[in-house]
Amino acid sequence: MPDVQISNRSPVKQDFDVLVIGGGITGAWTALDCSLRGLSTILVEIGDFGGATSMRSSRLLHGGIRYLQQLELRKVRESSRERGLVAQSAPHMVDFVPFMVPTFSGIQRGRAFLHAGMLAYRALTMGTHSASKDPALKIPGDHRISRSEIQRHGIRSKEKITGGRILYEAQVQSSERMTFEVINRARAEGAVAFNYMAVKRYIKTGDQMEGVVVKDLVSGNTLDLKARIVINAAGPWCDSLNDNASLQKLNTGFARGAHIITRSLLGPYAVALPSSFKSDGVATRGNRHIFIIPWRNRSLIGTSYMESSEPTEDLTPTPDEIQQLIDTVNQSLPESRLTTNDVIRSFVGYYPLQSATIKKGIYQGTGEYRLVDHSTTDGVEGLITALGAKFTTARRIAELATELAQKKLGHTTQNGRPTRSIKLLGSEYKELGQFQSACLKKYAALWSNGVCLHLISCYGSRIDEIATLCDQDPALNRVLFDGSDTIAAQIVWAAKHEVVLHLVDILFRRTDLGLLNNLTIDVIKDCADLAGEGLGWDDHRRQAEIELVQNELDKATPAPCCG
Repeated sequence: MPDVQISNRSPVKQDFDVLVIGGGITGAWTALDCSLRGLSTILVEIGDFGGATSMRSSRLLHGGIRYLQQLELRKVRESSRERGLVAQSAPHMVDFVPFMVPTFSGIQRGRAFLHAGMLAYRALTMGTHSASKDPALKIPGDHRISRSEIQRHGIRSKEKITGGRILYEAQVQSSERMTFEVINRARAEGAVAFNYMAVKRYIKTGDQMEGVVVKDLVSGNTLDLKARIVINAAGPWCDSLNDNASLQKLNTGFARGAHIITRSLLGPYAVALPSSFKSDGVATRGNRHIFIIPWRNRSLIGTSYMESSEPTEDLTPTPDEIQQLIDTVNQSLPESRLTTNDVIRSFVGYYPLQSATIKKGIYQGTGEYRLVDHSTTDGVEGLITALGAKFTTARRIAELATELAQKKLGHTTQNGRPTRSIKLLGSEYKELGQFQSACLKKYAALWSNGVCLHLISCYGSRIDEIATLCDQDPALNRVLFDGSDTIAAQIVWAAKHEVVLHLVDILFRRTDLGLLNNLTIDVIKDCADLAGEGLGWDDHRRQAEIELVQNELDKATPAPCCG
């Protein structure tokens, strides 16, 4: 992989075929797709890669079963296909989670209705999941479970529970890390990518978009970046830039989706619980649901639902949003006795609503994405906006945006849709299970099974490079705290190879340490020393980085966490 193409945080060249605004999952896949098709590409992100909406997800690759409620059959097939393609790109980063789905007395929420829904789902998604022959990518089949099995896990309802089914969804262990790995593969294909680079305004001559003016938030320098095509993938914030250029407003409203991380409530199982928000689906089984999902031996719970007219810079949930999730859990899992004291971390993300009028108390998430050619909507050539994609379908809208850019550039390539068969770095193995077994044997004397499997989930076949670091300096082989699977070598590796500028980049996005409750001040200082050695930080800079981490933890933690 080539080194980052920068000189004092400025691109070596400043004229590109495509410039992508936004380093979330949509921008990441767009940069990769463009670079794979031979387009010179630069991506700029105002914060860290994957640091906003992309890291504030449920970490699920939805197979589209939820869209049966709205009878959106096209979206069911598309979501299932995209789930398979994303999983295929990096099998070591994806797991399958068993969901318990209770059934109730009555027709629409009964066993027969759910069974019929699963039959329809299987028929609609046949052959869409993955072309890979790797057994690790084969989704386990669904099956019935008894009423007593549902109740054994503490699930209660005012309605009579008659039984349930176990079905499986794909889970990305770290959505922010996968976002970075997509960008990393784009860099390997020649793309240039900058974090902490803010777009200040468009460069436009007449009706022709020619690039953007950016400010390096590290050096404070401002420069012009020219591009024949600009793709705005800034997510909920796409309108703020377009508004400054007097372009048509694309979003009519937003929904805030809050998550909380708590102690484990259901062990290895996930469950969907009815919330207080109604669904406007055609074939609804009741209210909109929230998820309890196992993650890192904890439970990830979300999302709440709150309408908003505009996204804000503050991505901290309100006390009401957190309480809404707690109340929903306690209603269906009364034995959990969840309180705010159980909340380890919390975060909130935004997604756009496409309706002209925001309906209070009605869940309006459609799963639709939009690709806007501003030559059609605003008479401005050379600007495309991609918005509204879920984590699962971001690859698809990136593909469509790239194809539109190619058309406008008069560019053709022999490799028609390259990201449909792409492998991210670290996926150089034939079968994941065989690779895991080989690594467990190879590194038995170096790491515990838990540490080894964790490192595989982060780096895949590049685990050998982490092992080399540990061989060179055995002190890096230690876990960072009791119960952790993250080792010191990962901090050093991130500082040297993963385009980080701050300690928060490492602790919250290159690793998951910032989302765990064991992150004491001593651990933070330890990580600052490990990262600072490779990044050349003096004592003053290390202290500043520690304070930034503590500020981030304060925003993500309802109760004090560091001591």
